[in-house]
Formats: sequence, structure tokens, C-alpha cells
Amino acid sequence: MAGFQQVNVWRKLTIKPGGQAVCTGAYTDDCFDFTDADLTHSGSNGPCFIRAGTYASPVSNTSEEQSGFMRLYGTTSADGTSYDRGVFVCLKTTGTKGIFPVSGLAEVLEQTGAGPTKAQAAQFIAGLHTATSKLATIGADTTAGMYGAWLKVYSVTGSEASSGSRVAAVWLDNQMSGTVSGEEYTIFSTTGGTKPDAWAAFETTSSGWTNFLYFDETAYDELPVVSAEPTGSTKKYLAVSLNGTAYGIPLNSVA
Repeated sequence: MAGFQQVNVWRKLTIKPGGQAVCTGAYTDDCFDFTDADLTHSGSNGPCFIRAGTYASPVSNTSEEQSGFMRLYGTTSADGTSYDRGVFVCLKTTGTKGIFPVSGLAEVLEQTGAGPTKAQAAQFIAGLHTATSKLATIGADTTAGMYGAWLKVYSVTGSEASSGSRVAAVWLDNQMSGTVSGEEYTIFSTTGGTKPDAWAAFETTSSGWTNFLYFDETAYDELPVVSAEPTGSTKKYLAVSLNGTAYGIPLNSVA
């Protein structure tokens, strides 16, 4: 491996600056295998299998060109019903410690100019990339389709989500404490090209949903839920804006 310098100390592999590892040919085993390694964890700045900088001392880039710590490109021409995974992470727990298989943090720091136009913790794009690209019919596979992201929560028979717990396939959280002079949404949805059949589609195999929307004790009397008395009795409506004009969707109690 030309230009490759390594120091093996306590199962630690260090590639020195300027070093280059070149691997060619076919492999019948893992190229880098940490299976037998035993790290003594000591927080986010502690030892890792692969590290580039720390939170306090990140790797710096001053170039206008696109950068990145890792780029992976692959292609397949195989047929069948299986699939390839570019990156796969699995974390398991038998204790009370939380687990996050993939975590990203995008932070905008002090600025002397206008600041960046993009700060996105994750980006997932799926597309039919050429004029001859084709997506096959779903058929009997209900998990098939083209999605920017597939997010799912599940449990098996006998397991339990305790009373007072919360389960959701997606958690969206706004916490903008600074000045927001522009637009702010919890969901920003755009469309182009062909017209979608609907903004949201609902399909169930058994149970459905108890409610379409749920506002708990912290939200039932807060915007966009509005109380009004147009006929002398208190009514509620959901506030909506159509091109800047305020409207209300009436709400009638069914209890």
C-alpha cells in the first residue's frame, strides 16, 4: 500500500498526515475490522474507532469547494428483490441508556457577514435520475416505493410502551428563541413537476387512527385552535391562512 504509514499500539491504527492507503483486488473478509476491539469510553471527546476532530476542536475547512469527511459511491446492476445499503448502523440496549444509531448536528456559529443560506442536519434524496429510469409497481410488497425517508416505529407482541410514554414515527420540534424575521414552519412542503394525488395519504392494515388531529391540555386552547362566540355560544375553529387572508375551519363537539 503505497505511501501508507501505520502505528499499531493497543489495537490502534493511526494514518499519519500525508499517508495514503490503497486497497485493490477482491476481498473475502472485512477490510477494516474492529470486532475484537474494546474501547474505554469517556464521553464525546473520548476514544472512537474513527475520529476527525472534537466538538471543541473541529477539523477546519476554509475552502469554497464542497468538503466532507467521507464520500461513498457505489452502483449495482443485479436483479432480484433484495437491496443494497450504503451505510448501516445498528445499536442495541438492555439497559436504560438511550440509543441514537445516527445523529447529526448542524450549528451556525458567530458571523461577521450575512451567514449561510443552508443549515440542514440531514438531507435524503431519492430520484429517477435519467430519462430511461423506471420505478416498478409495488405489487404485494407494501414497503416498496420511492421515499425521501422511511421512518417507522414498531413493537412485537408481549412488549410494552409504558403508561406515560410517547411513541411517534416522527418528532418535529421548533425552538427558535432568537429573532425570526423570515418564515418559520414546523413542516415546509413544496411540490413541482406533476401534481401529487394528495398532500398526505392514509393507509392502514388494521387499526386506523383514533383521531385525525390531537391537541392535548397544553395546546387545546392555543393557536391555531381559536374560541369565538359568533352566535352567543362558544365555538371553536382551526385558524388557517390562504394567501394572507385568515379563515377558520369550524369545530363541532361530538362528545
